[in-house]
Amino acid sequence: MTALLLSLGTAKGYGQYVTSNPGEYVILEQGNNLINQTVKSEMKAQTATAVLQNTMAGEFTKMKQWEKNYNTYLKKADGYASALKAATHIYDDGLRILITLNKLRKATANNPQGVVATLDMNNLYMETTTEMLTCFTLLKDAVAKGGKENMLTGAERSKTLWELEDKLSSFSHKLHQLYLSIRHYRMADVWNRATAGMIERSNGEIARQSLSHWKRHAREVAIYGD
Repeated sequence: MTALLLSLGTAKGYGQYVTSNPGEYVILEQGNNLINQTVKSEMKAQTATAVLQNTMAGEFTKMKQWEKNYNTYLKKADGYASALKAATHIYDDGLRILITLNKLRKATANNPQGVVATLDMNNLYMETTTEMLTCFTLLKDAVAKGGKENMLTGAERSKTLWELEDKLSSFSHKLHQLYLSIRHYRMADVWNRATAGMIERSNGEIARQSLSHWKRHAREVAIYGD
């Protein structure tokens, strides 16, 4: 019993000694202050980061709004009117090209000599092919830039329409010239051109050739309507 009481008394005294040790309080207080300072420093850094992120997000939102406003301007103001005008011309040029292609097929059937004669009379085959390749390359690029993942802006759409309008108009013009050349020229025209200056022709012969061209053109207008 005595030993038990002594043991409890010793334990109680040790516990009082531990809890009443002023050195431990100092160490705990310093540790807590250091932890609090670190936490405050981290919170300040996180707050500064959050402020910077919010500022960046605000600027990004503002830029997106500017882009949206600009695209809206292009669609609803002068840009939209110009794009609509270009699109209308594109439709007209496309329809004109289809009509000319049909006439070209008819001219080739009516005057097979014109297909060969055109090679020597002008360079329209190469010019027409060049315009066609340029036009359809632009069309291919315009389609490739579209889609859900890579949408064209209003400015890009307007620019593409204007370029396409110019190229289609030029292609239509060259194709029409080729059609006129094929329907009109004969191998006799190639011969007359090749021998020009080599064979002396009288005024009467030159007049007859001119009259022949005029009559031929009159028949062409009656057949093709232009």
